[in-house]
Parts: sequence; C-alpha cells; structure tokens
Amino acid sequence: MFFFQDVKWMLMTKYIAPTAAISAIYSAWYGWGKTENHVKIKSIDEAVEFLNHNKETPEALRYISNFDFDRQPRYLKKLSIRSLGILAGVGSEIVRQARVHQCKREDDDFLFQNALSKFDLGPSWKRGVDWLHRSPCLDEDLSCEDWQVWRPTQVERLQRLLQILFIETENQFSPDTVDIYVVDFLFNVFKLFDGDTPEIARLTLRILANVALNGQEYAERIFSTEWLQILGNLVTRGETLEERLIAHKICRNALHTLDSVPYKLPSDVYELHISQGEPVVDIVLIHGLCGSVLYTWRQKDDRTKLISECWPKDWLPLDINDSMRILGVNYPSYLLHSSGAVDSLPQRAERFVKQLSSAGIGSRPVVFICHSMGGLLAKKMLLDSEELRKNTVGVLFIATPHRGSPIAEWGDYNFPFTPSEDVRFLHSKNQQNEKLNQDFGTISKEIPVIASMIETKESDLIATAKGIIVPTESAVFGSGVLYHIDEVHHNVCKPSERTSPTYGVVLNFVRDSIAAAKKRNPSKEIKVY
Repeated sequence: MFFFQDVKWMLMTKYIAPTAAISAIYSAWYGWGKTENHVKIKSIDEAVEFLNHNKETPEALRYISNFDFDRQPRYLKKLSIRSLGILAGVGSEIVRQARVHQCKREDDDFLFQNALSKFDLGPSWKRGVDWLHRSPCLDEDLSCEDWQVWRPTQVERLQRLLQILFIETENQFSPDTVDIYVVDFLFNVFKLFDGDTPEIARLTLRILANVALNGQEYAERIFSTEWLQILGNLVTRGETLEERLIAHKICRNALHTLDSVPYKLPSDVYELHISQGEPVVDIVLIHGLCGSVLYTWRQKDDRTKLISECWPKDWLPLDINDSMRILGVNYPSYLLHSSGAVDSLPQRAERFVKQLSSAGIGSRPVVFICHSMGGLLAKKMLLDSEELRKNTVGVLFIATPHRGSPIAEWGDYNFPFTPSEDVRFLHSKNQQNEKLNQDFGTISKEIPVIASMIETKESDLIATAKGIIVPTESAVFGSGVLYHIDEVHHNVCKPSERTSPTYGVVLNFVRDSIAAAKKRNPSKEIKVY
C-alpha cells in the first residue's frame, strides 16, 4: 500500500517540478555544438573552453554542473559573460558564486522623481515624467486640496510610465533615448517592488526581456550585474509561472543578442518547453477571448490539488517520445469596449506571424493547439502567411466559434454596456468571420491533421442563466475528426489529470501531427544532443 503511494507521489513530483528549466540543464541547448560525434570532455579547462566558444555546449554544461567550484573558484573567473548567461538560463546554482557588478543604487525618492528623466522617449514621455513629479494626495489625507477627486498614487503613476517604457522598448531603440542605465534602473524597481507590488516587479522583467534584444552592451550588462543571480534563481525557482517564463525569456533574448541562440522571443511569445535534441515539431498554443498563456492552459481548477500550472508544458514531454518545442502566445482581449487601443483579430494575426517567425516558427513543422477565439486567430495567420501554412502539419480547434456564438448577440438587447470588437466579431452574422471560415476552407486540405473538440456542458452566464457558449454547429469546422467533451467552455481546454479523456484527445492529436511531420521529411535525420 505504502509502496504504491510512494510510486504515485514520485510520478506526480516528476511533473510538479517547474519545467521552465527546459528539460534539465543541458537539453535547452539542442542548437549548439551540432556535431556527428560528441567529444568526451576530460577536464574543467576543456569544459570552460568549449562553453566560452559555444562548442559542445550540452557536454560542457554536463561537466561544469558537476564540478566543485568551491574547491577551485579560479575557474569561475574563466567563464565568459555569455557562459554565465547560459548557466543562468538553465537555473544553475553556479551563478550564485560568480562575482558580479553591483547595479547603481538610488534612494527611493530619486527613483521616483529623477531616474526616468534620464530616458528621452519624446513629448508624451516627458509629460508623463512631469506628471510623476507632482505631489499626489495620500489616500488617507482628507485635508488634501480637492480630496474628493480621485488622484493616482505615485506608485500608480510609476506603473503607467513603466507601461509606456515597455511599449517603447518592444522595438529597437537608440541608446540616446534609453541608455544602458535602464538595466540598473529596472533592477532597483524590481528589488523595491518584488513581493509588495508583484505586478510592477513583473512588468520590469518584461521590459528587461525587450531591453536584452537591443545590443551587446545591454545583454552583457544584464549578465555581468546582480541580474545574473536573480535570473538564475527565477528561471527554476520563481514563485509564479509568469516569473519563470519571463526570466527564461530574458536569458534567451540576451543570449540571442550574444549570438548563442538562433532565435528571439518577442514580447507576446513565451517558450514553455524545449526537449533534448533537435525538435521534430514546434507546438504553438493560442488562447481565446479573455484568456492568457498563464491561465488558459492550467490543469482543471481543483481546490484540493494543483499538479500543473501549464499542462502542455508539464505533461506532453512525459508522454511524447519525440523532441518538441512548445510556445504560447499572449494577447489582451476584453468582453466590453475599452477606451484603450486593442488590436483587432487581423492586426493580431499580422503581429503574431512576425513574432512567431522571429521565434523560429516555420523552420520545422508546426502544430497549433487553439482554444475558442484562438482558433480564429490561427486560421487568419495561416491564410495570411503561405510560409507558415506550408509548414503546418496540425491544427486542433478547441471549442472554436467558426460560425460565431449566440452569447455574443446578447449585446443586441439594450444592455447598459458596449461589447468589444472581439465580441462583435463572434456575432453569428459577422461577415468577417463568415469570410474567414469560407477562405480557410479553401486551404484547409493543405493541413494533414485537423481535429475539433466540442463542449457539451452549459456554462454559467449572467445571474442564473446557463448556456452552451460555442454550440456544436459552430464548433464543427467541416473537416477533420470530432470529439465531444463533457465540459463547460472554459474547462474544455483544461484536463483534470493525465488520464482524462480531454488530455487523451490532445495526446492523440499531437502524435498524429508528429507522424505527419515525419512523412513530410522522411529522409531528415533527427539528431539528439
């Protein structure tokens, strides 16, 4: 009895452990040191030399990870900045022993009042910084002039400026506008708010992932300062999935800048898993309306247990023997009309085609797993990009509203709100969605494996109202195999465990897609490093 319980626990812990470490220390670097016969490394000098020169990287990591640097710390000094970045990217504790430069420290007042003035991002930025300098009313200070009018706190003002900085750093920027000091500034903000205001701390990480792509000076500054040790810890031991994924992205982007990784991870793309060996396929996850890469792919909610924060990342590598890479895209979407700028579906498709290409999607067969509106986004991307389409071997539509949703039409009934453009796109008579479905039908035969999962349980809607969000007649694409799933809409993409029927459908779909990928490239040798 106890033996079987222990075995079950061991199997569970195998995939409870965060896999943002990307399949153990050495498997993340499949693209390095591509040789037919690996060299047997015989000494720490040889291992350091190989790692510093980007040769036989997996073997060098194996050797270095088992070396006792406490006894011979001089070898730490021989590791290049890039090598330390590689070690941080796999969560190696070795980086804790590395000597790094301290980031420039500033007191809190300076941080709020003057630091952002160092960056020159145009008139709107200057107005925002000036706005930050004003003395806000404290929430409890009723004697403050015009206290009846809500005023944002200084922390809220800083957060808004950081959001602007994030947007401005999504593309290449000039050191004249945002200089190297931004790395130190972000460190100070992260340390100040980590724990107390996690949304600001994580926003600084997202900005740093952008900054890491802006040139060698920025990448080396990240890996030569205290950021090195923070990232090495967050990659595998971050408290949240978001922290682990963003820390991994920062390391990959900085290493891309230092010519060690052949692709980059743009702001909306997250790398969830990469197996040891050259991947046979790239799997791309696309969430739906009001979803998130951090929420949509969780195990089915259960207050008594949570085995996986992201089941594709944690479970598929255990059940698929072939090497694969798993990525997820993230985008904001809302039910109600917002005054802020939100991309339309065609705009998102154009944006993601470019971002996924930058992330290396298209260099090998591609598999899409899409929930709800994410399936419509995938269809638009495949229509717009012939290159992506010819490399796609499988699409799984999970409760995708090919012909709209009756729930989207509730906005027609004089409700005191305005539906968002996304909701209007899901109207059963929306001409754009109708055309999208018709156009995709003409090219769908080019994709070997298409499958659809259909919800069969009513979801809770407003008050006591219940209903099927995407009915069968809309969820059926028109070709491919169909699966009826006994779940509500938001849980149809969340299997409760590895033995659940929902997960079995996904597993069979992925295996069929991998088989199709191998048929397309029967002579291609898949190398494992």
